[in-house]
Amino acid sequence: MRGWAVLGTVLLCVLAPVAIVYGLMAFTPTGSCDYSVSGVCSYGRLPMIVASGGTALVWAASAVLTWVGTRGRRPRVYVPYAALVVIVLLVVVAGRVAG
Repeated sequence: MRGWAVLGTVLLCVLAPVAIVYGLMAFTPTGSCDYSVSGVCSYGRLPMIVASGGTALVWAASAVLTWVGTRGRRPRVYVPYAALVVIVLLVVVAGRVAG
């Protein structure tokens, strides 16, 4: 079981930074948001915050929840995989809000 937790953590550490960069590049406004209330400027730039900030938060929390407090016990195998699903959902929600 430990191998599955390691694989999940490696996948998380490879894919989460990609999602963060995608969230920054895809949802950062390229023009002024002074009078715009749609697209990437909607709700105070919420899509960028959800995609990038949410992903960073989920990434950190899942790394901690997977491995901290498991000395002598098995790591929590399901946490990194659940975090990957949550990260995909965050990017999809950010796209829906911006769309």
